[in-house]
Amino acid sequence: MKRQQFFYFLPLFLLCASAAFLLPRRHGLTAEAILLHTPDRPLAAVLFLLALYALKGLSFFFPLAALEAAGGLLFPTGTALLVNILGVCLTMSLPYCLGRGEQGGLNAVVRRHPRLAVLRKIRQDSDFFFVFLLRLTGVLPGDLVSLYLGAAGIPFSTYLPAGILGALPHIAAVTLLGSFLSDPTDGKFFVTLAANAAVTVFSLALWRMRKSRIA
Repeated sequence: MKRQQFFYFLPLFLLCASAAFLLPRRHGLTAEAILLHTPDRPLAAVLFLLALYALKGLSFFFPLAALEAAGGLLFPTGTALLVNILGVCLTMSLPYCLGRGEQGGLNAVVRRHPRLAVLRKIRQDSDFFFVFLLRLTGVLPGDLVSLYLGAAGIPFSTYLPAGILGALPHIAAVTLLGSFLSDPTDGKFFVTLAANAAVTVFSLALWRMRKSRIA
């Protein structure tokens, strides 16, 4: 196999290998299970969690919320937010790069994942707002969205900042929920839970309004 072909098929191979490894174990991938396998040394723990974020970006099956909650359990709140944001950057970037490398282009991605077809109708304003809205609402699987946006040719310099900004409310809420898991009777736990629910309801309402405008 030529070197160019090797590097083209390497992401696909990693995607299939990650899925084969994680899919049978997906029900056991909880924040508590992650903690059991996390190294004790802080730097090693950070690198371990970031490696799991990267694996999530290649697998499409790893629950993102479990990683964010694990970060909240493992580190002080400020550190946990920083690690989780870096991790989500990895998770968003890897499937985006896979999408950019699609030889069949956007049509091939939509044929394999028909539910992504709605995104063609939604993409009417600026790319920044389009990506921000998708990440804020979270109505479609994040990894599939990343794959689509990469294949759609949205510049990475627009894609990543808009994606992180849209995902930030969810990242912050789940990180805080994770930090309160050790004492779920704490009033802050319920306040954070309510705030996360409010963001979800607002996001879904925004998504419905957006779809009704183009119907």
